[in-house]
Amino acid sequence: MTAGLETFAKVRALHDRASTPGEKAAAAGRMEALARSAGMTVAEAVSKLDGATVPPQPRSFFEDLFNSPEQKAWQAERDRERASRRAELLDVYGSQEAVFADTPREAAMRAACEPLITRRPITGGEIDTLDGWSGVFDGRSKLPDSVRDAVSGAWPLPRTVAEAWAEFDEAEALDTDRAVFFYEYSPEHWVEARRYVLEELLNTLPARSLNDLRARLSWFDYHNAREIHPDPAEERVRLATLRADIERMGARIRERDGNPTPPVEVSRSPDPASSPVQSGRPVDPPDAGNQPCEEGASRPAYPSRRTNAEKRRAVLDLLRSNADDPGNAVSDREIARRAGVSPQTVGNIRRALP
Repeated sequence: MTAGLETFAKVRALHDRASTPGEKAAAAGRMEALARSAGMTVAEAVSKLDGATVPPQPRSFFEDLFNSPEQKAWQAERDRERASRRAELLDVYGSQEAVFADTPREAAMRAACEPLITRRPITGGEIDTLDGWSGVFDGRSKLPDSVRDAVSGAWPLPRTVAEAWAEFDEAEALDTDRAVFFYEYSPEHWVEARRYVLEELLNTLPARSLNDLRARLSWFDYHNAREIHPDPAEERVRLATLRADIERMGARIRERDGNPTPPVEVSRSPDPASSPVQSGRPVDPPDAGNQPCEEGASRPAYPSRRTNAEKRRAVLDLLRSNADDPGNAVSDREIARRAGVSPQTVGNIRRALP
């Protein structure tokens, strides 16, 4: 508990200062989690805290900075903003308990994942995991198939980009609301696992309508607003999917206008295999709720006018992504789905590689 003693003390102080039952409950839950991770009860942790003698720490640049009048004024303003936002959210939800209550989707995922909950030892205690997976600390590359299947089967997966973005955005907004009441809030592991599945769908599902394209651009905006350097392998997949959307919709426009000739492709690289992939997959007729890509026009089936060379480049690009990022490698069947070719074609191209 020594390493987490200071954190436990801060949460305890927050609990003691809390002015509402909801704030006290949130802080008490955090205290219990910290104590449990150290293999103790809350009472034992409090006793250890009260009996500990923490030597005075020397002053540092950061201590001076965070205790400066400017920092204190900034923190006070931020506290006022959070208090104002909490009041607004209470008007929406009705109570703090309602803010943290499971949504129907979260409840379904909780029930599906409960058989997978296991304890994993860490320095100074244990933590809850899902089949050994500890959420964001392990990341998407280590997500077990058992957890992926549980969160995917507990609630119907989105069938379109627009549906995937709507679910992702809703979950993000709920997390933001909860963090207003408890700054250190983090979602349950099954919520994080479902989010990883949604991210994969947003990266790879083909756009079937203008609504899907708008959702895909919102997904790009989300990453841009985070101002975090993107993972190169994932960025290639996202751009390849967007290019495939554009090519497919361009073919629809040409089909509608009676001009079946595809535009001349200008390569930006002397190596055709390094050109952006034109991936995609054959899709079923989109849902009636999504508008067609050309609003007001009839909805023809997506024509495929890519040459064999274009299809080969798509497969090569995805094979290269596999090689660049083994932790997120996908099967030949998945590559075939994204590139719009048969698994046999993928196998033939793979065997022909040097």
